[in-house]
Amino acid sequence: MAKKIRGLGGRSLKSSGGKKNDIMKLMQEAQKTQELMEQEMKAFENELALKEFEATSGGGVVKVVVTGDLRVKDIIISDELADEEFEIVKDMIIAATNEAIEKAKQFKEEETEKISQKYLGGLNLGM
Repeated sequence: MAKKIRGLGGRSLKSSGGKKNDIMKLMQEAQKTQELMEQEMKAFENELALKEFEATSGGGVVKVVVTGDLRVKDIIISDELADEEFEIVKDMIIAATNEAIEKAKQFKEEETEKISQKYLGGLNLGM
């Protein structure tokens, strides 16, 4: 039997366990949710590496294709640019590459947010 201590206003040191059980359940639920979210994020990362994003510049004479993991997969330069100055072609490649990378980053950010909201959006931490 728990000993009552006068300094605690006669309250028993023995815990009923109700709040402790609730906290344990909440922690287990949070851990399970985290594991599910991590699995889905890993699957998404794998899919993202296969997804392609493209952008053009110079009215379509330069096209750059990047993958979702931000790797340049292809650069297509029209024959129309054969007589163009190197610096102009280089600038078109840079512009198309930056735009394609931005598209890939934007897609990743939006999809990651959707996954996060799926698991964390309605999370009630009892507060």
